[in-house]
Amino acid sequence: MQTTILIIHSIIRYFILLFAVVVVIQSLVGMLGKKPLTGTNKRMALFLLISCDIQLLLGLFLYFAGPWFHVLTTGGSEMMKDPATRFWTVEHAFGMIVAIILVHIGYSVIKKNIDDARKYKRLFWCSFIALVLFFATIPWEGRPVIGRPNIPSMTH
Repeated sequence: MQTTILIIHSIIRYFILLFAVVVVIQSLVGMLGKKPLTGTNKRMALFLLISCDIQLLLGLFLYFAGPWFHVLTTGGSEMMKDPATRFWTVEHAFGMIVAIILVHIGYSVIKKNIDDARKYKRLFWCSFIALVLFFATIPWEGRPVIGRPNIPSMTH
């Protein structure tokens, strides 16, 4: 079951990256072009939010059901000396949670009663920083020690 959830978790990252790129571009175009916020803008931000929430739930399951939580609670300072253990127990989890919080903040801004220029600006910065965090804390294939296949397989 964990393998299946890990594969789903690995696939959803591409939806998140796609939606995040779309939201960043849409909000930048809207901000620079002084355009009104549209239903499409709101839907893309909502799809990003929903994808992130699903990813978070799957990630929390993998974290608490897998070996990393045990390492975190029993490893002490030794865990911080091992790059792979530190990445999975601290860096990946923390980076992704911060990015998801930023996505939530960005989405909440578009529901506020403020002018569209400010909505676009806040949505852009929240989504852009979240996107940077996503790219930085994904265990891309080829990253030393922590890399995983970019396209997940049931045979792993």
